[in-house]
Amino acid sequence: MNSSTADIVLTSTYKWKVSKPSLLNEKDDKMEIPATTFWIDVQLRYGDYDSHDISRYARSKFLDYTTDGMSSYPSPTGIIIAIDLAYNMYDVYGNWFPGLKPLVHNAMREIMKANPALYVLRERIRKGLQLYQSQPQEAFLNSNNYAELFNNDTQLFVDDTNVYRVTVHKTFEGNLATKPINGCIFILNPKSGQLFLKIIHTSVWSGQKRLGQLAKWKAAEEVAALVKSLPREEQPKQLIVSRRGMMDPLEVHMLDFPNISIRPSELHLPFAAVMKIDKLSDIVLKASEPQMVLFNFYDDWLKSISPYTAFSRVILILRALNIDTETANHILRPSASIVTQDHHIWPSLSDEQWVDVEAQLRDLILSDYSKKYNVNIQSLTQSEVRDLILGQDIRAPSVKRQEIAEIEDGKSNNQVENKELTALKTTTTNVHGEEITTVTTTNYEQSTFSSRNEWRNRAIAANNLHLRAKNIYVSSEEFVDDENSFTYILPKNILQKLIQISDLRIQVGAFLYGKSPTDHVGVKEIKCIAIVPQLGNVNSIQFPNTLPDQVGYLKDLELLGWVHTQSQEFSYMTSFDITTQSRFFDEYKPNFVTMTVAYTPGSVTVSSFEITKEGFDWGRTNNDMMSETPSGFSKDYAKKNQLIMSDKIAGTFMVPDDDIWNYFFMGAIFNAAELYDLKLDIPLTFYDELHRPIHFSNFTHIEAGNEEEANQEDVFS
Repeated sequence: MNSSTADIVLTSTYKWKVSKPSLLNEKDDKMEIPATTFWIDVQLRYGDYDSHDISRYARSKFLDYTTDGMSSYPSPTGIIIAIDLAYNMYDVYGNWFPGLKPLVHNAMREIMKANPALYVLRERIRKGLQLYQSQPQEAFLNSNNYAELFNNDTQLFVDDTNVYRVTVHKTFEGNLATKPINGCIFILNPKSGQLFLKIIHTSVWSGQKRLGQLAKWKAAEEVAALVKSLPREEQPKQLIVSRRGMMDPLEVHMLDFPNISIRPSELHLPFAAVMKIDKLSDIVLKASEPQMVLFNFYDDWLKSISPYTAFSRVILILRALNIDTETANHILRPSASIVTQDHHIWPSLSDEQWVDVEAQLRDLILSDYSKKYNVNIQSLTQSEVRDLILGQDIRAPSVKRQEIAEIEDGKSNNQVENKELTALKTTTTNVHGEEITTVTTTNYEQSTFSSRNEWRNRAIAANNLHLRAKNIYVSSEEFVDDENSFTYILPKNILQKLIQISDLRIQVGAFLYGKSPTDHVGVKEIKCIAIVPQLGNVNSIQFPNTLPDQVGYLKDLELLGWVHTQSQEFSYMTSFDITTQSRFFDEYKPNFVTMTVAYTPGSVTVSSFEITKEGFDWGRTNNDMMSETPSGFSKDYAKKNQLIMSDKIAGTFMVPDDDIWNYFFMGAIFNAAELYDLKLDIPLTFYDELHRPIHFSNFTHIEAGNEEEANQEDVFS
């Protein structure tokens, strides 16, 4: 642009005394030049990395436009306001009259902070330059960065869990009906403890439909109204939403505030438990109209503790209330002598009493987690305990994290080395037949290797499988009337026995045989589980090349499918299962089912799948048994079947005639081409002595010591 003109023209009856041209931040201007007309010109630019000195740009444009003959300014005195949209910077150059510099300085600071027109223009330019991002890269709030809540910027938590609340009652006809009750929006400043509790009256929902979706938009509307009502200096820099569903409604309603960022959270913070606080619950339920109620959620705690500690204490209390309201209230108020002041939310306790209460609440939360997930709390590190209380998802305990816990407990290397040592005597024989005896008094090279495949630990854990067999859940499709699909009935007795003889990690498989009852051809009753010789691993099972001969007990039964155990539950049929099943037959067989018995925490989940024709064709060609998602695999290659578990009918087992079916410990002698016969019998367990003879031969050598058998040669004699 080679010329410009004034955007704003000011005229005065009296003469101004204006200064010589200078920048906005320069001082000591001398007001000597008289003028009655003054102009303001606004110049916008989108700078780049090499040239984004906005002060130099403003000065050069002023000098260019006031000296050329093409620009049409009404007078020689004025200012050019230059704004760089890319770097969000500004500066002003020109003549100044008294009082103008502080006025422009304050006005530009507010315009750059909250002017929506500049925000829209900047976004349009970014789109045109293909620099636009549909989603800003705002880091999720998690346990590692939640200390940022207490920096100098104002931030607000927004929780909409209690916006739409209903009570359920039974009608005279016996149906269940819902009735809306008063709800609230929870908005908390974690730094100051200021709580905005917006009560949503039931009249809001009258005559409305899709109330669950409406509740999110209503909450976003109320949050935007609150932000607008706040003074400019108290408006937040960031809104943190506790539920992802609030993101879109809040972004739409906050378009007028482009400088306020909206941040999602990975922490499952227990703000929903605020309605379990009697004082707040009574205020919400007794409200006769929508209203905003203000509280100090930290009472007077900030006089003696930091906002970080106060926020952590509140999270601890709310999570305990969410787990066990009665026990948590008893911990907070153990005796009648402890009172709550009228203007406070929490009981009045001393700092020493709060330390004791926090310890009890922490134990309550950890014990509930221990019971729910069958986890030893001692195996959790301090970081995992913190994540658990904050609501961060944590992984299962491992040996590596137990080592971290030891380091966190302060066990340095010196302390470990200086603990009491045990002398270890080792006797070896060299190539000349001489015995060498060494005594070791250090722990160096004495630690044993620990593997996830350590069979001894799993053999001990397998002794408790009968407890899991008491909690069996069936994951099945809704029952539909379809001529092409069957409903399968699985006897509970053989399923429980299959669980008891299995392993928690290595898969165990078998074939299902049964038939339809005479009065209902759409039902298949499983009568027998045939366990064949097999070599299993974590993901799949290698079966013999030939299916069992249908003779004897199996003569009047039909092959319905196969069943196998697995260490975790999947909502779809895995690529390993599809490939394994496709190798049973040369052509596609509809209604051939795959049942999975998945070990979930403290229980067992049973599912049934039926492969499609496309899945069968893909499985026949797939040779990748290492990857979970090989090329061409789709979760739609199988669909769930209708499955019922019943204790009204009983089933039986068929096992190999030599009783040995598990070759996990004898993989070298497993031959898929070998023929086998079956007999009616109770199957051996996974860790039976017949399945691992090499272990017992080692035990024999240990007991015999150095004595050789009669037919054993001493190589050193």
